[in-house]
Amino acid sequence: MKKIKAYISETRLWVFLAVVLIIIIAVVVIFKKAENAEETPYEKNRKTVAALEKADISETENALKELEGQAEQSGSQKEERDTVELKRAFQNAVILGDSFSESIVEYGFLDTDVVLYKRGLSVSQADDLVDTAVSLQPTAVFFAFGTNDMEICEGDSQKFIEAYRRQIARLKAGLPDAAVYINSILPATKEAVKETPSYAYCGQFNEALQAMCGEDGYTYVDCSSLIEGKDGIYEPDGIHVIKSYYPAWLSYLADTAGL
Repeated sequence: MKKIKAYISETRLWVFLAVVLIIIIAVVVIFKKAENAEETPYEKNRKTVAALEKADISETENALKELEGQAEQSGSQKEERDTVELKRAFQNAVILGDSFSESIVEYGFLDTDVVLYKRGLSVSQADDLVDTAVSLQPTAVFFAFGTNDMEICEGDSQKFIEAYRRQIARLKAGLPDAAVYINSILPATKEAVKETPSYAYCGQFNEALQAMCGEDGYTYVDCSSLIEGKDGIYEPDGIHVIKSYYPAWLSYLADTAGL
């Protein structure tokens, strides 16, 4: 009987030792795998920061600027709104302009109670449109002039700005609380500039508009990004733009004004 008990005890001891050995082996295997495993996001970030600390500061600044630029570009790419959304957004706004603005109505994006226009109009001749805008009592007014003014003003940007300021002053006299937004002038194609050399003043006129907005407290809306890198965006005349430009433009205006 004693021999049997001794045998059982000895067997239990060996079983216990075997279990302990298995556990030790398992722990060693787990640690080995962990050492060879792919780095965690935390470890990667730690090493990246350490590398940046050792890198040349100019290289670091350039990398950060590139990342910021990508973020800004990503943030600026907003979806276009459909016609129903656009009409809802502009229900308390007015757009004043020439044939560029006329196309908004022609394509059915907005109606004539929002878009006030006259083909071939310059800002100096927009008295009637401004008076109508005041009577409509909008909370936001978008001006879109300049293409015709470059020719009428014979490249004199100061004359253009004086006319613009006069019309805005007339508007603010009747709508002191209305927010004012000034659209940039879209450049004409090289072929159009050859036919009408005054279109070459586009950059100079836009700089004058931007300076005016900064001095007088209005919002300058730079529309150049809406046509950059887009082939076939112009009509055959090289001045006006095709239909697809307009929902992008109106969505951009609405986003800028928070409509």
